[in-house]
Amino acid sequence: MKFLKRKKRLITVLEINGDWLKVVQAELHGKVRKISRVMAEKIASPSDKELSGRIAGLSKELEIDSDFLVVSLPHQLAAVRNLELPSANPAEIKDMVQLQVGKQTPFTKEEIIYDYHILDTNEEGYSRVMLAIVHRDVIRRYFKILEAARLKTERIALSSEGLFAWYRFACEGRAADGPQALIDVNYDKSDFTVILKDKLIFCRNISVGALQSQNAIDEWQGKFIEETNYAIYACQNEMINKEISGAIITGAETPVANINEAVLKNKLSLSFIERIPQLKNIPITEEALEQYKVNAKDISVSYLFGLALTYPEQKINLIPPQLLIEKGVKERGRDLYLFGIYLVFILVTTSSIFLGRMYNKQQHLARLKQETLKIQEKVDKLDSMLKETDVIKRRAFTKNFSLNFIYEIHRVILPEIYLKSAAFDGKGQLSLRGTSNNMPAIIEFRNALEESKYFENVNTKFATTQKVEGKELTDFEIVCPLEAGLKEQLMESR
Repeated sequence: MKFLKRKKRLITVLEINGDWLKVVQAELHGKVRKISRVMAEKIASPSDKELSGRIAGLSKELEIDSDFLVVSLPHQLAAVRNLELPSANPAEIKDMVQLQVGKQTPFTKEEIIYDYHILDTNEEGYSRVMLAIVHRDVIRRYFKILEAARLKTERIALSSEGLFAWYRFACEGRAADGPQALIDVNYDKSDFTVILKDKLIFCRNISVGALQSQNAIDEWQGKFIEETNYAIYACQNEMINKEISGAIITGAETPVANINEAVLKNKLSLSFIERIPQLKNIPITEEALEQYKVNAKDISVSYLFGLALTYPEQKINLIPPQLLIEKGVKERGRDLYLFGIYLVFILVTTSSIFLGRMYNKQQHLARLKQETLKIQEKVDKLDSMLKETDVIKRRAFTKNFSLNFIYEIHRVILPEIYLKSAAFDGKGQLSLRGTSNNMPAIIEFRNALEESKYFENVNTKFATTQKVEGKELTDFEIVCPLEAGLKEQLMESR
């Protein structure tokens, strides 16, 4: 019967990259997965609204399930760094990464989202860590597009991890004894990834893709070799005493097929060059194969294959931390809700039996009390978690105030100003004390603070001039009340 028909379970990988919208789906049959859909559309000058509309249409057509939706983040939109940290303790490594994040990007911590993966630990107790950083606006845009399409996701994966997963399928788990490069030729750029002993150890972009090969293949190949040499040099500069032995090239079929392996091998000083088709050893249906040949063979979808066939094994997830916390609370709440329904069902059934037989009322009452206590314990735990989440949000909000004040002061301070102290009373007023040998500089500094979006009614509490070793120095104190809206937010956060 129709209502007994089991719904297909589909894993969907979605990528929005420049003018391209790509979707790859994999069907699950027990433990076996097979690519069942390959779609790639070039959308000229797409707006986010148009993308949302197109994705919404695909969601119905392809039966996209938000619980099994992965968004692939193109490697060029993220900063990927390799760190060597003096610890093998995961908790210590987490703290060290948090300290390092600010040094690896010009943005503040509030402007970025990051995740990391511990690659390995040596005998000396040092750990190598791969750190991925992306600007929060990039992730915010993805969520806005998905929300308008009535979809959501709990995993944003790095395309380089998908490429490495593809390699494991295409090469049937072959381990690289020495560092090997995976070069994925995409539409307008290429992905340069280095692997070693079944691990991804380095990522970089190559600004040459299939698009540039449409004119002169010899010129394209020369530029491709030049950019690849830069990537190899950058990798070997980080991985001391570990030279790249060879390269595996995949991606867009036409330019990859026209590559001269002998020339590349000689120019790149590698021991081997191997071209591998995107579909090698990839389990795929006949329908998906035809779709690939029609609209995806001259761009790269190899990393999308890898993500779909290995979900959710990806090590790096660039979802905002607060969403992960909310997810955990919701999952516990859902489990508690189901647990409560199950217990209510048991209680009703048990009550019916005991009331029907009309015996052993004392035992029945004791059992009801016991089950009620179990439910209450779970409810209390959930309530405690919600309160802790609220406290964390308020503390994070208050902490950001101090960081914003420090940033704003350093943005407008003049070289002639020497600050001695900055005191925030916690109630909406910041006091700055300092010295200057230039009274106009103090006035200009005060005016700059007055124009800031953080303060209003800034005034000089005092300015006292005295001679020290023949120089006139002016001690001053400037009082900076918070802008009314910020002050109100601060009070509400308490």
